[in-house]
Formats: sequence, C-alpha cells, structure tokens
Amino acid sequence: MNGLPPLRALHYFHQAALHCSFSVAAVHLHVTHSAISHQIRQLESWMGKPLFVRSNGRVRLTAHGDRLLLSCQQAFSELRSSCEQIRTGLLEQIRISCPPSFLSQWLIPRIATFYQRYPEIDVHFQPLAEVAQLHSEHVDVLILSQREPPDADIDATLVSEEEIGPLCAPHFASQLRAGSDLGRMPLLHADTRRHAWSEWAERTGSRGQFDGGQHFETLTLGIQAARSGLGILMAPRLLVRRELEEGTLLAPLGFVRVERATWMMTKQNRRHDREISLFRAWLLDAAQP
Repeated sequence: MNGLPPLRALHYFHQAALHCSFSVAAVHLHVTHSAISHQIRQLESWMGKPLFVRSNGRVRLTAHGDRLLLSCQQAFSELRSSCEQIRTGLLEQIRISCPPSFLSQWLIPRIATFYQRYPEIDVHFQPLAEVAQLHSEHVDVLILSQREPPDADIDATLVSEEEIGPLCAPHFASQLRAGSDLGRMPLLHADTRRHAWSEWAERTGSRGQFDGGQHFETLTLGIQAARSGLGILMAPRLLVRRELEEGTLLAPLGFVRVERATWMMTKQNRRHDREISLFRAWLLDAAQP
C-alpha cells in the first residue's frame, strides 16, 4: 500500500468536507454528485475508517474526517503557495537549520546583508535538524559543527575550521597568562559543548582540573556569562568575533585548532539551486576572517 491515497480522492474529500455537502462539492469541481460519492467511498476504504456520517440526505464529518480536513487545508495551502511562487517567480524561499548558538551569535547579526543583496529570497530559520532531514527536504540548508563531513550523497561546504580558546572579560585578562593560571579561576561550561575544555587541554598539553565551575544550557548563555565577568569560557573564535572586535571578551591565551569544523550541507542534487548557491557564496564571504 502506498503512503498516500489518490490525490483526486483527497481533493474531492477536501471540497466535500469544507462545505459539508457532496452536492456543493460537485458544483465547485464541475463533476457529478455520484463522482464525489465514489471518490469518498474509495478514500474511506483506503483509510479503513468512515470520514462522514450520512443521515437523512446530509453529511457531517467524523472525528477522523475532522483530522483529515485540517491536514488537507494545511497541505493544499502550502501547495498553492509553492506553485504560485514557482509560476510567478516573485519569491524564492530557503529554509536554514543550525545550532541556536550559531544562529544568535553569528548568523542573525549578519543576515541583514543577505536580505539587502537578495530581497527576493525569503529566509526561514528552522529548529536544529538532523542530516537525514536534508534528504526529506524538511530543511534546505543545514549548518553544523562536526569532526567529519557527511556522506557523499550530501554536498558539504567547509565554512570554517574550528579554533577554540579561553575567553574572559577584560578585568580577568591580566590574571590569565598561562594555562596553569586557570586552576585558581572560575570556569564556565556550555552543556552543548561538554568536551570543549578537554579538547583544548589535549591540544595544548595543559594539565589540571577543567571540569569544575558553572554550567549553562547553551553556548550563547555561557558567552553572556563570560562577558558579565562570571568566569572563563572555552568557545570557538568564529562565534565570538564580534565580542573580540568590541573588546567585551578577550582571549589572553589565544586559540588552537581542533579536529572539527563548521560545514554548510545540502542535498547533492540541490547544490546548484539558485537560492542555495547564492546563500553559500554569501556565507563563505561573510565567514572570512
């Protein structure tokens, strides 16, 4: 059995359900009353459940019918919108998924330049997705930090190799001259980057206890805490570029490269889509140091 019933049956059901009348649906669709009835019976047989209650020549939706009507309204509305956009060419859309810290710390402060350059492209930000959702096209672009690029069926563009380092408010900087100084300073941790301190210690050969201190749910909250002088945070250079330029955060010990990078991913067969190509070019330009 296919995952969807025939589209004609859904279309006929949609009209009949909107008007609670097979006769009115027949008029709107320029078909006979019996054609509507036949398609509805086929749909109910496919579902294995009644969608209408028939009584005294009138019909009303069952609970299952109500649920299907809502889905049809949403699906047909999206189809109409997409078809109109494709037909008229007035607006293109791109759905972007990325970690909340990348969105708030890097993408949102810069995306206005993309809007100005390409006002015909409508950008939608989606919750953080999995690579598998690129295949199902729930998202068009996924931006993610990870150790390796994905499989060959995903087009992956390297945005930035990752460099991390201890960050602090200016008044801490004079106290932080070497990794050994960290043992007597308050450390901050982002739960979304639990291994950042151990990654840094391994790359620099630093010894000490780096698992104590305050924890924050997201890297964005950790950055705010560091800016407010609550302690020292381990974070990637890419996401604190603005704070470093403004001087609200300093990196007294510098940054070291780790074995991960930020990638922009899309489906291999969509890598040349106009809106994706334009966003990729803009992203790479904006990510330049």
